[in-house]
Amino acid sequence: MYLKKILLTLLLFTVSVHAVYADETIKAENNAYRHNNIGLMYLDEKYYFGAIKEFQIAIDLLPDKQASAAFYVNLGRTYEKIGYDNLAQKCFERAVSLNILCFDYYLILAENYKKQELCDEKISEFQNKTPSPLNDIMIGLLYIQKGQVGTGMTVLDEFCNKEPNLIITFGVRKYLDKIAEEKI
Repeated sequence: MYLKKILLTLLLFTVSVHAVYADETIKAENNAYRHNNIGLMYLDEKYYFGAIKEFQIAIDLLPDKQASAAFYVNLGRTYEKIGYDNLAQKCFERAVSLNILCFDYYLILAENYKKQELCDEKISEFQNKTPSPLNDIMIGLLYIQKGQVGTGMTVLDEFCNKEPNLIITFGVRKYLDKIAEEKI
């Protein structure tokens, strides 16, 4: 009986000592997502300064990760809401460079270029860049934003035919279907 009490006491002591120590590892990725979520809450509350700071903290925690593309888009949308389209443009361009296969980021960037009346300038810039199928996406979207829907749809359709196996092609086709429905 005495031995059982000693063993039970030792077991309880061991378990309680183990439970006292916490994992002190700082996980930047988890913190980045938390700051992004706080930024989204601030954005809903129209507390733009706080939202900008939170998104920037999230970006600083994961500066060159693909996940940061979403943080950049959130930061860019916040800048747009307060009228800083040129700062938003830089955020959207960075988002595209971090996640080049997300069609929504290209669309957001093209819409931003339209707001700033940069469509013609950016079309010639993308046409003069080193040839890349992804440049065709921006060119097609810019033509559509500019009002030349037929030309833009043709460029995007040619992209889909050239690159049927890219992940982004699904988003382009879905967008083309939406545009075609609106045209009818």
